[in-house]
Amino acid sequence: MAPSPLQPDFNPLARAYLWVGRIFTICGEMIVPGVLGYWVDQFLGIPFPVFAMIGFVAGLVLGMTHLIVMANSQETRGRVEHDPENRDEDHHEV
Repeated sequence: MAPSPLQPDFNPLARAYLWVGRIFTICGEMIVPGVLGYWVDQFLGIPFPVFAMIGFVAGLVLGMTHLIVMANSQETRGRVEHDPENRDEDHHEV
C-alpha cells in the first residue's frame, strides 16, 4: 500500500526531528518576546517589568495560536486511514 500524500514515507528519526523543530519553534515564540521585553525594561531602567509582562503574554498568545494552526493543518489531519478490508479486532461479526 502506497503512503498517502498526507503521510509521507519518512524515516522515523526524520519525523522525530521534524517534531522537535516544531516544538522548539513554538517554545521560542513563547519565550523570546518576554525576554526582549525584559531587555527593554532593563535598557529603559523601568523598575517594574512592564514590557516583560507584555512580551510574555504576547508570546503565549502567539505560541498558542501557532499550536492551534499547526494542529488544524492538513498535514496532521487524516493520520489514521480506515481500510475496509482490514477490520479492527474490536469489530467482530457475529
